[in-house]
Amino acid sequence: MRQTAHPLERDSETNMNNESWMDDIGERPLKYLAEIAATGGVRMAAEALSVNPSVVSRQIAALERRLRFPLIERRGRNVIVTEIGQVLIDYYRDGQRRQRDLSARLEEYRHLKRGRVAIGVGEGFIGRLIAQALQRFSMSYPDILVEIRSGPTPAVLSLVRDDVVDIGLCARSDDDPAMRIHPFAAKALCAVVAPTHRFAKMERVPPSELVHERLIFMTEAHGVQHFVHSVLDTARLNVTPAYRVDLFNTAQTLAAAGLGVAFMSAITARRGIELGELVAVPIDHPIAAGFSSQMMTRVGRRLSPAADHLWKQLAQSLANR
Repeated sequence: MRQTAHPLERDSETNMNNESWMDDIGERPLKYLAEIAATGGVRMAAEALSVNPSVVSRQIAALERRLRFPLIERRGRNVIVTEIGQVLIDYYRDGQRRQRDLSARLEEYRHLKRGRVAIGVGEGFIGRLIAQALQRFSMSYPDILVEIRSGPTPAVLSLVRDDVVDIGLCARSDDDPAMRIHPFAAKALCAVVAPTHRFAKMERVPPSELVHERLIFMTEAHGVQHFVHSVLDTARLNVTPAYRVDLFNTAQTLAAAGLGVAFMSAITARRGIELGELVAVPIDHPIAAGFSSQMMTRVGRRLSPAADHLWKQLAQSLANR
């Protein structure tokens, strides 16, 4: 015995059939119908479209049979579309507008007139980043929104791994197969002090001299602190910091005030150095000479045109430092 479909199922089937009809209609008969409405006749529509009038007539007739609705009717010497015909024309024109809008937006993305780039940056890199590539990128492409998220190295790695940002820039970390890493030439890890500090007159600071000073450490989340610990452990020095901070700006402020010795690269401390508030002296140790940085994105992530362009600019700028 044949079972009767539930009303909701019948409605669902009807909707699916209607959607299938709309997919099968195609653009050409709707284009002909819209032109008939604009010109007031089949022959005039055919002339405007440079096709034979019989082609237009056959397409409209076939569409009427398929939908089981009259779409055009003669009124006097003119041909007008029916109410249902106008619904189809509105549908067609809406689709055309969406296609034009989509095409225009894609062109804007392609020519970097629209878009967003998100960057995760180790806190000590922000000044360098803005001063170098970002300034040039933003001047060339002012319509691109650049979002900057900062934090210690583990936080930046997490932002890249979770696709919160497109590009990460931080201190060198352990190799990660999930990351596409672009390393940069090592910069010296420096003792950063006030100009009046005794280290300021040295060309290099022996690690053994650090035990006599009040030291400013970063939190363990910062990659630079792991380099500091490696230097001290290798030199078999046991020290206790006077301060432990979570921002490089805080460490620089304490050092400029003569309250201790901070540790970072000269690039990170550049602003204070240029203002004459700080002096950066390289630490005389092989590990300190290998303090390097990296730029990265997640393996498999396809960068947008804007993000890819910024990646290349960052690579060029940082490689020239």
